[in-house]
Amino acid sequence: MKTIVRFLAVAASAACICSCTDVADVRPSSQTPAGARSVSGADVFLQWDNEEQTIDGFGVAQAGWSDYLYAHRKRDEIMDVMFGQDGLRLSILRGEVFPHYDEATFNMDEDINLSLDDPFFDIDFNRDENRVAEGVAQRNGQLWIMKKAKQEYGVDKLIFSTWSAPAYMKSNGNTSQGSLKRDCYQAFADYLSNFCDAYAAAGLPVYAISPANEPEYAASWNSCLWLPGTTTLGPFIVNNLGPKLRQTHPETRIIFGENAQWTGILGFVMGSKNYVRDILNLNTKITNFPVIAAGHGYVDPVTKKDPAIEPFDKAESKGIPVWLTEISDPTESYDATMTSGLKWAEKFHRFLCEANTGAIVWWAGALPDGGTTEGLINIDKNRVDYEVTKRCEVFGNFSRYIPVGSKRISAQYTPGQGYMVSGYKYGENHYTAVAINPLDSEVVISLALENAQVSGALQGYVTDDTRKWEAVEAIQPADGVYTLVLPARSVVSYTGVAQ
Repeated sequence: MKTIVRFLAVAASAACICSCTDVADVRPSSQTPAGARSVSGADVFLQWDNEEQTIDGFGVAQAGWSDYLYAHRKRDEIMDVMFGQDGLRLSILRGEVFPHYDEATFNMDEDINLSLDDPFFDIDFNRDENRVAEGVAQRNGQLWIMKKAKQEYGVDKLIFSTWSAPAYMKSNGNTSQGSLKRDCYQAFADYLSNFCDAYAAAGLPVYAISPANEPEYAASWNSCLWLPGTTTLGPFIVNNLGPKLRQTHPETRIIFGENAQWTGILGFVMGSKNYVRDILNLNTKITNFPVIAAGHGYVDPVTKKDPAIEPFDKAESKGIPVWLTEISDPTESYDATMTSGLKWAEKFHRFLCEANTGAIVWWAGALPDGGTTEGLINIDKNRVDYEVTKRCEVFGNFSRYIPVGSKRISAQYTPGQGYMVSGYKYGENHYTAVAINPLDSEVVISLALENAQVSGALQGYVTDDTRKWEAVEAIQPADGVYTLVLPARSVVSYTGVAQ
């Protein structure tokens, strides 16, 4: 059954206003410049002059899963799905600063162009401990993936996070758990700088580097505690890593935060927002360096629910970009369908609109089936087959149609109708709107621009249960308003031009 959704303007005195959703329709005439039209009666208004964050891009991590993609016989196809023009067109690739590099060469002299029939690629999907400890396949796989992404697809944001410093620098002499020894702070800063040297020499300049992945979590895999961040990670960046990179790689940004949850567990325990806030409050000189505040988007391990998705107010007040550098759900059973796709489309929308993130990086791009939703692409253990999930395809509704450098613009509409809409403008007068309809029935809405005039047709690209980025019939405006038909259980990206 078709649901027709049409709401007229409500009085300004009854309005509530926010960035993307829960917004009433309010258009004071004083905000309408000469030559622009203010159209009444539309369901959704993209507020052309109300700019929010800059979109730095969308990406994936491979990191510790690089060896499995490297070994896959259809790895070129999979890379094309993630980075190609017919794929997601990702602009960010996240790797790992492994703790097992040869510090003299950083293993850049390894032969990574082996035949896929070489015994080297007899991957043990059960994770042979010696092979992982030596890290050869991971390092070589990462180097191969990074080179291909850079050279063939032009990916310009190669970022790296550090799960652990080398074992000899750690308090427990191990690459899992423990913390960085105080007398090794400068040695670790030098290690990260030398890593940047090695990758730059290989034609892979490091866009950003994080010294601490999930610094509050003493995991059984590569991990390192930085608690409290105000007296460990903050001073390390200010006194060691920042000054070192300023000398050697001044263009390389420093990512900090990256806690497992975006906000606090049970509402009060750590979380990236508070971790970032405290570091900024007690290490004010950190803004002397090109930093990015970041968090991860995992569910609360106690409640199994999403912590609050909120802006990093302190970072925003200082003009620091905020990125979501890792998200998936290892507690969710594997699901390649649109049900999972819609769940994640709504989360992407919320992080962009409610947390004002400038980048979203999924964990991980391609990995073997572990029975969860951790991968966008599922690699079969036979090294031949793979499955592209619907969450991968709906990610493309954002990554393909929101260019790097876009400015998010506020979308104004009545809350509680089921659908979600976000807007982005780029270039001189182009824009994208991403609409999500999770309902089991078709929804029709009207869309207009505020403080700008529509010009020509609006082109939609739909992903639903059976389609992927399929172009639909272009929509012509009527009296400055577009009528959008959102299919059931769909995500539609619209691209248009304003005057």
